Amino acid sequence: MKRTILLSLLVLTLQPVPPVMGQPAGRAAMNPAETAFVAAASRRIEDHFVAEVARITGTTPRQVRKAMPDEHRITSTAMRLIAALEVELGTPLSAEQQAEILEADRMRKQALAQAREAAGGR
Repeated sequence: MKRTILLSLLVLTLQPVPPVMGQPAGRAAMNPAETAFVAAASRRIEDHFVAEVARITGTTPRQVRKAMPDEHRITSTAMRLIAALEVELGTPLSAEQQAEILEADRMRKQALAQAREAAGGR
């Protein structure tokens, strides 16, 4: 059993790795200007999202940032954020607040995708 697992891990480590991880097929890597554009847009979009969630929940941006999970590790950022804010506040958020946060998250994701697309056209 151990040997099978070790062999499987060895085979997986020998698989070819794509030149740019996370890059869509057929798309060249972004140049420095595109990378800077996406980074600046992402910060602006994230700041707006945090401010919007703080407004919806009646908390501060600091509390929202503290409750936010790592986007790269969690599949449902908004649901994890809602749960963390409820713990932080000691009370459940209303269905309306939850719906507003989910919509703000959808808009955030859409804006991030548009920023990446816009960078590709620069």
